[in-house]
Amino acid sequence: MSLLVKKGLSIIQYIVIFIPAIVYFAVVSRYAENIPSVDDFDAILAFMCRYKHAQGADKFFMLFEQMNEHRIFSSRVVYVLYDALAGGINFRNLIFIGNLELLLTFVILVAFIKKAIPRYWFVASLVAGITLFDLNNWENANFATGSIQNFGIIFLFSATMFFYNEKGKWQSALAVILHITCTFSSGNGLVASAFLLLFNIFNSNKLNIYLAIGVFLSCSPLYFLHYTRVAETTVIAPASHIIQYFFQFASNHIYYDNNNMLSVAVGVLIVGGVILLVPLSRKLRIREGAAPLIFLLGFLLASMSLISTFRSNFGFYIPSRYLLYPNMLLALLFIFILLKVSDKIAKPIAIGFTLLLIVTYNMNFRGSIDQLKKLQTAIESPELDYPDKKRANTVLAESCELRIYCLRKR
Repeated sequence: MSLLVKKGLSIIQYIVIFIPAIVYFAVVSRYAENIPSVDDFDAILAFMCRYKHAQGADKFFMLFEQMNEHRIFSSRVVYVLYDALAGGINFRNLIFIGNLELLLTFVILVAFIKKAIPRYWFVASLVAGITLFDLNNWENANFATGSIQNFGIIFLFSATMFFYNEKGKWQSALAVILHITCTFSSGNGLVASAFLLLFNIFNSNKLNIYLAIGVFLSCSPLYFLHYTRVAETTVIAPASHIIQYFFQFASNHIYYDNNNMLSVAVGVLIVGGVILLVPLSRKLRIREGAAPLIFLLGFLLASMSLISTFRSNFGFYIPSRYLLYPNMLLALLFIFILLKVSDKIAKPIAIGFTLLLIVTYNMNFRGSIDQLKKLQTAIESPELDYPDKKRANTVLAESCELRIYCLRKR
């Protein structure tokens, strides 16, 4: 095969694996609105109003302030920078920025896949694209706060691990900056920080180990400085509810039905399968190139456990904005299968798995479009999409006065 033909085939492969992303962003473009929704009023507009009034160092420390039970440093950096560059907030553009983080996460994941399983990188990347850009994430397609935070933390974790995995002082320096940012960027930022430390210990790079230890030991206590526990997180559901929620959560990509024991069984199979198939040798050595994927798995499962612990108290409903976790879990299950089985078995499994995901993608797509239409109607309604209408109007009035954002009359 000539070099020209090989390059041509390579280009075609890259185009194909990005088709799910193209479809996903076409949907985002169709439904994203420059209108605030729910948390946008507090997390973005109210914060930016207070930020405009702050002086000197107070502006910097405000970026680390608690938002509900989280710290959302990276999200606030995005809001502040966007406002400074664009002269105001545009929610539609912020939604695209949040979803761009999902695209970058996919690019990094493809890089990990190519190192771990070069022989089957194309089909593994295609399956990863189908799962990551599944529209069961529909809330994040029209929700600025949700997309920037939920996609942002996974992007930061993946990017930090990517640069720690590269050799070079500037890569280590960039990894440290991302590691610090990641730690303060969500409720599971501390979980991400711990797994990044473990990843560096495994990699045995002394410089990166010292750097990661320094970040973790210094930032972890600071996360809880002036921290106030939110009332909703003080009551924990019974262990049986948490476990049920966790396994239903794990199955939500292919069995989107809450409070159903069949979904629990599917979740057990997925979680059990991905753990059993972790690419380890009999001597418990990690297969070459697979370490980032294994530590990504650990971060996903730990984050899902954290979400299950604090969300199950509200019932068994699983918000779609969290479904990137089970989506990525399914992608890792497929990758680990390919790493374990022989070439003869790999091909039929790859075909069967891909066809199954195309079916579930189609089902999720139709259901999610219906949900997006309902969400768009709610956002475009004269009634503001926020529980406290009086507060929402007050925030809107101040943000317009400060030239942060003005809502057009509807």
